[in-house]
Amino acid sequence: MNISFNAGGSGYTGINTNSKQYKAAAKDHLDKLIAEEAMMTPEQKMLYELLGGREAHMRNVMQNYNSDGDFVGPGGVVVPGMYHGEDGTVDRSTWQQLINVSDDARQKMFDNVKREFIQENGISNGDTTKRSQVFREYQLSVKKEDRAKGTWTLQQYEGKYRSAMYAAVKAANPNWQPGQPFDPGILDSVTRESVESQLVKSGNTFVKKPSLGSTLDMKI
Repeated sequence: MNISFNAGGSGYTGINTNSKQYKAAAKDHLDKLIAEEAMMTPEQKMLYELLGGREAHMRNVMQNYNSDGDFVGPGGVVVPGMYHGEDGTVDRSTWQQLINVSDDARQKMFDNVKREFIQENGISNGDTTKRSQVFREYQLSVKKEDRAKGTWTLQQYEGKYRSAMYAAVKAANPNWQPGQPFDPGILDSVTRESVESQLVKSGNTFVKKPSLGSTLDMKI
């Protein structure tokens, strides 16, 4: 695949257009780039070509992809297999699925939720959370095709752990509100196993098992 980018009609001179890296970059960006080129004035087109034209632009774009064609972002900040499109909505059904996640990864998430719940008095603080490190460590520990689904699953567990801790503190002190201090000892009875033993799958998330005599699943 050679696409000319100047008035003379010459193609790319140093890009392997058969590589997975180029094909992924072209799939995500080339149509938009061609449309932008078509709107350039002659003066803009001249400057554009002096700066390297389409080839230079595609070289820059390709830096956001690895040799397998995975989007990894500037400097490789995105774990391969974790990119879901610019708005995060591409093929949600393919990655918003529950799969098996190791006990070790779930325990690390539980421990992080508990530490932060106590530290922030039940408030989810985006400035101090270490959850991204937990997710990234997990992602790098499993095969690429399981990373997005496993991360989705771990997120579902994370929410249930936090909800169980909130419920435990409220049960001990019905007047407690997030942000107010509480006795951390209240959470001693809340373990990962105790939370998970009350969960069942429902579609692509978890719900609490129905109470005895109830036929309805209640979300925690």
